[in-house]
Amino acid sequence: MLNQAKKLIIQQLWRNYAVDLWPVSRIQTALKAQYNEVMRWDHFALIDLPGPYTGIGPLSNLFKQLEYEVRGRDYLAEKQNDFMWLSEQCIETQPAENALPQVVVADFRREALVPEVRKIIDAYACQSKPLDIEYLSRLKKRLLSQDETAVYELLNFVTHYLRGRDWPLPTVKEFTTVKNNNELLAWVLVMGRQVNHFGWAIHLSKKFKSLSLFNQFVSQTLGIGLNANGGLIKGQIEKGIEQSSSAAIVKSIQLADGAVDLSDRFIEFVWRYPIIPMNEKPCFAKDYFSGFIANQADSVVESLYLNR
Repeated sequence: MLNQAKKLIIQQLWRNYAVDLWPVSRIQTALKAQYNEVMRWDHFALIDLPGPYTGIGPLSNLFKQLEYEVRGRDYLAEKQNDFMWLSEQCIETQPAENALPQVVVADFRREALVPEVRKIIDAYACQSKPLDIEYLSRLKKRLLSQDETAVYELLNFVTHYLRGRDWPLPTVKEFTTVKNNNELLAWVLVMGRQVNHFGWAIHLSKKFKSLSLFNQFVSQTLGIGLNANGGLIKGQIEKGIEQSSSAAIVKSIQLADGAVDLSDRFIEFVWRYPIIPMNEKPCFAKDYFSGFIANQADSVVESLYLNR
């Protein structure tokens, strides 16, 4: 029953993320119509403010209750951004096509922020309410006891927590101050811990034999811009992973005392290479490189930046 709950949670997070995100709907519609193909998820990402009740700690604890395990972590120094990735405890035995997506959780090193930015972030992060881990633990126990009503209680609890921010909107001046120092942090200050992107596992596609071919389909056939920072494709076979992503889509966001332009969420395209002998066919999730590379992630996440 816990597996059922996890699938429902991720499906709902996807629906919340994809609503009104036209590049996603355009790609999905074209893939279905032209190739009868539905892309599988590789991962999704959540970034939070650093604070007494916010950040990597609560986010990772939430997914640990869902029987995810930490698989690695890294740091984007230019963005003062710590991140870690988690996957299901049972990932070793999962066929690649059936595995639930990994989750990437992140926040920012408070001590690395300049004082004026730290003061703003502290003022908002301290207004966030703590994650009720005891309630989450009780729900998990009920699920393990086959209590069906707990499935939807857990679904509502998790998706509510990950809906965005639970602190007030900043002023335009505060947003601008943060953005001038750290654009990624400014995005999180406004948009909160909602899913900022999903990644599709293009290497599991039946139609596309390389990430380059998929990029051509997205950009040339569908007319969707790609993030060129760090190259259209970040990574190579020697790294074990290649990544690309949609370019920033600007939208106007109303803050406490005025409107600002902000990038919308984006979609990432991932190609993971097998780590088994070349004469063997990869079947399981464990047969593919499963990590993330910091300098590639650094460029991918700049799909949340304007003028890139």
